Amino acid sequence: MRRLSLVLLLIALLIPTGAIRVSAQTAGPIYVVQAGDTLTAIAIKFGTTVDELISANGIADPSSIVPGQEIVIPGFESISGRLTTRAIEFGETMESLSLRYGVPQPDLIRLNRVIRPDRLYVGQEVILPENPEDGAGLSSARRWLLKPGESVLEAAVRAGVSPWSLDRNDTAVRTWRTPGELLAAPGGEEPPIGLPEPVLAVQVEPSPATQGRTMVVRILLAAPAWAEGRFDSWALGFFSDDAQNLVGMQGVHAMLEPGFYDLQIDLYASEGGARTYQFSQPIRVRSGGYGFDPILSVPPETVDPANTEPEDALFDSVVNVRSPDKLWDGGFSYPSTYFTDAFPSVFGTRRNYNNLGYRFYHTGLDFYGGTGVEIHAPARGRVAFADSLTVRGNTTIIDHGWGVFTVYMHQSEILVQAGQLLEAGETIGLVGGTGRVTGPHLHWEVRVGGVPVDPLEWVERAFP
Repeated sequence: MRRLSLVLLLIALLIPTGAIRVSAQTAGPIYVVQAGDTLTAIAIKFGTTVDELISANGIADPSSIVPGQEIVIPGFESISGRLTTRAIEFGETMESLSLRYGVPQPDLIRLNRVIRPDRLYVGQEVILPENPEDGAGLSSARRWLLKPGESVLEAAVRAGVSPWSLDRNDTAVRTWRTPGELLAAPGGEEPPIGLPEPVLAVQVEPSPATQGRTMVVRILLAAPAWAEGRFDSWALGFFSDDAQNLVGMQGVHAMLEPGFYDLQIDLYASEGGARTYQFSQPIRVRSGGYGFDPILSVPPETVDPANTEPEDALFDSVVNVRSPDKLWDGGFSYPSTYFTDAFPSVFGTRRNYNNLGYRFYHTGLDFYGGTGVEIHAPARGRVAFADSLTVRGNTTIIDHGWGVFTVYMHQSEILVQAGQLLEAGETIGLVGGTGRVTGPHLHWEVRVGGVPVDPLEWVERAFP
């Protein structure tokens, strides 16, 4: 008997005091303690108090909670299962999350301490139940839009579902709705999102977006449809990458202030048809971390607005076109075998010409090379412009389709003409020192949706 008592005493000493708790008297979701957690931090995270956590979990020693320990979070009796964290995807709303996980919206908002539930941004971290109670939410759903003048009952009859299957997270069916509002009910094949069928998902890459980088938006469809869009002030064109799915690309301006900007998508039943739905959601843009170049002395006429403004307007008219045919395949090559990965000036650095202030930035990538070095097309494309300009010097612009252009400035000689179809590797011109330069070099740009992006990312990876 004494030996048994000693064994039990040793077991008790080996078990952390904080891990011993009586069965929680309060129902609610389970949080798994992480390394570095304290009860105070957990209480702040979920908007409760240390005393409430202790009471709900029967914790004997608040100072000795350990990683892996399960703690019930009081005040959320409608939520069950372990809690996990994941990022918001485009098209997800508090309503769609509520339907999917079977959690009333007010509780979901309170769990995440969301101030603007109507402004969930793509990539925002939200806390959700990992394994919601069976039958609590919609693992899959049908989604459709309420027509003007149509009641919820009429919409349910049209869709062939019971009106009582709608809004499973509400205590009663809402009879008031607005035209164009999204309805959801069991019977589909995909988790509910804030976009109507036939949209399966909208993927935004990267998230968050970065100054001076290319943002890719893919719309995955269950049936053919069409879309247009807008990111902040830039129109976003979509193109079909196969039988149904759509892809659009847009450069994020290198001088765009870090913050949140709306990505809007307009859905159409077919190209050229009437718009069926519009959805907008914030995208976070972060800094590209660009530095500053030394003050540069250049010919005064190359920074004179009388020359720069009309030239910029002409240039923009060329690169703001979206040709429907995608001509390139895979990643881009450097525009010459002579060039190495050592660059006199990289993309995005802030510039000060003739001591006018750092209100300019480097829109491309500069390459070393003396006058006469050959310049090659980095990918298949069609020459959109080939002429001499005051600021940019002898300039060639290649249209690769889908709003993607490459630009070659300051050439000593242009060897192609507008309209010419080029294959990757073809010689297009020779390095020079024309225009706004301090010496012979090649200035190479990549523009997506009219906006300059870092050319290196188009060399380092393949875009769709």
